[in-house]
Amino acid sequence: MKKKFAIGAIVLLTYVGFLIATLPTTFVLNQFTLPKNIHISGVTGSVWNTNIAQVSIEGTRIAKVQAELSFLSLFTLTPTLAITFGDSFIAGPEGALELVLSQETAHINNLSVHVKANDIAQQLTLPLPMSAQGDVELTLQKAEIDLTKNNQCIAVNGTASWSKAGVIALEQHIKLGKLNADIGCENGALAVIIAPKNDLGLTFTAYARTGGKISGSGYLKPGTKFPKALNDVLPFLGKKDNKGRYRLSF
Repeated sequence: MKKKFAIGAIVLLTYVGFLIATLPTTFVLNQFTLPKNIHISGVTGSVWNTNIAQVSIEGTRIAKVQAELSFLSLFTLTPTLAITFGDSFIAGPEGALELVLSQETAHINNLSVHVKANDIAQQLTLPLPMSAQGDVELTLQKAEIDLTKNNQCIAVNGTASWSKAGVIALEQHIKLGKLNADIGCENGALAVIIAPKNDLGLTFTAYARTGGKISGSGYLKPGTKFPKALNDVLPFLGKKDNKGRYRLSF
């Protein structure tokens, strides 16, 4: 009797495991209500291997998202996903990360993102129309997000680099040199702090808050390495203060 019960239990567990393994991702997603600023389309595959044609977040489109769920992570009740996204032949961000979920927090490990600088510039409120040139590389070794407090930033360790930085403004092509930044958390917001050693004399911090709100503030203090072509832009920034700085904010 016990032997038959054991065999029946094994068969039942095998059947349940088969159902979970073949459970479509679309079925799982339909059990949740996504935030209004997130739209997903073209979902295929199972919960173990998911393919998403496109994810739109606050108007930013991320193509070809692939996620693989670690089976062993389920035993620790911290589902772990290996995620890749983007394509060098498709417009939009491209990169990879590891996402570890629990009831209260989300951990992001080894995030690497490549994005066109102009894709970022078009999301900002700038003092005059301009387009940005070059690429931005963003790397996060670790990040922790509080899921119980509207996805607030708890801790982040990362950097950002804008290589071949340049802008086109007032019909001029202006080279800015290389710009680097440190990434961290400030009062629940993701903070991107521009490294002060740059040709622009720029000190600036940008913030990304929950709900997709982006803001920033800082100063521009032209020095000996300041690009001469940018002198025509300075009047659009307002008057400089008694320290020779122009206030920047958005």
